[in-house]
Amino acid sequence: MKITRIEPIVVGAPTPGCGLLSNRNYIFVKVHTDEGITGLGEATLEGYDQTIKGLLKDLENLLIGEDPTRIEYLTQVMIRQKFWKGGVLKGTAVAGIELALWDILGKSAGLPVYKLVGGACRDKIRVYANGWSGGATDPVQIREKAGEALAAGYRAFKFSLAVAGWPLNDRELIRKIVKSAEVIREAVGMDCPLMFDGHGRYDADLAIQIGRALKDFDLYFFEEPVQPEDVDAMVKVARNVPMPLATGERLSLKNEFLNFLDKKAVAILQPDLAHCHGFGEGLKIAHLADAFSAWVAPHCPMSPVITAISMHLDAVVPNFLIQERLYLNDWRNEVITEPLVVKDGFLTLNDKPGWGIELDEELCAAHPEIPITMPRLFRPDGSVCDW
Repeated sequence: MKITRIEPIVVGAPTPGCGLLSNRNYIFVKVHTDEGITGLGEATLEGYDQTIKGLLKDLENLLIGEDPTRIEYLTQVMIRQKFWKGGVLKGTAVAGIELALWDILGKSAGLPVYKLVGGACRDKIRVYANGWSGGATDPVQIREKAGEALAAGYRAFKFSLAVAGWPLNDRELIRKIVKSAEVIREAVGMDCPLMFDGHGRYDADLAIQIGRALKDFDLYFFEEPVQPEDVDAMVKVARNVPMPLATGERLSLKNEFLNFLDKKAVAILQPDLAHCHGFGEGLKIAHLADAFSAWVAPHCPMSPVITAISMHLDAVVPNFLIQERLYLNDWRNEVITEPLVVKDGFLTLNDKPGWGIELDEELCAAHPEIPITMPRLFRPDGSVCDW
């Protein structure tokens, strides 16, 4: 069996809501072979659509005519033989292809991917909802949206507040975050895990203030309290807040994660299989975390395709904690022919070959690529704040 073509499929997927939100195009990757078996991956990186499409084209010439089941070999070819590693940008393009190769291997063997790497250690996958608030910052809207997500079967929730803050001691920002947490807890109760995502917006001192202010809300974890590459700042926060820290969505190789583990900066790693060079590297990251008694909670705010793929990692690693899933209540949930259904906080694995999913290509074709403008945050003085 030989690779004959790499095909990107771009689907316009605007995010409905009531606040600042990241619209996106889903970028699916189909790898074609001369035996008619195709594999499906995802390489969505919001705001960088043209770059990812170009990178996929740049990598294609390395792969045509190769055996698609030599996954580790071809991944090394893509990473090492263009000289420039490329970080998350190249890591996303590599991931889209690598994921499709696993799908081909599973289909050719007649087995789901999780059975190719040791089999499932659990019967179902625990999930939490992200994006359920629609970007709301108004407490009334937040309460209403939390109730909707609870009714949709979710039993764990992550929230963020897309508000520009001053670098130090922003009391007004802290009050807004605390009020949001208070409203969510009133809506979902104290037994549902609740997570807060800082999006790397805060310096270490402000992150510590926020973490301490959220003490009474029993956070499951505090995600990206500081910039994702700043290990020492993360260590400082970890030593001074009452909840575990999580990071990893903007890291792309295992050695980057090792820095955080080695300094005990975080308790939870969040590799994104669509960004960290794929399933194989994600599996290595999970095993690395296990060696440091850390947990894995894969990042996944994109399409159901990458959610379904992530479930195979979740199934096989003993240190899996919880899976992120973007809250979808519209056509986006149906881009795969058998939509994922959350029941009482869990998703169920299937035993179909490969990833066990297929694209609804007619639905995808009905939603062509859209122009993307990412949200931008500025402080009151006009200075730039991280999105």
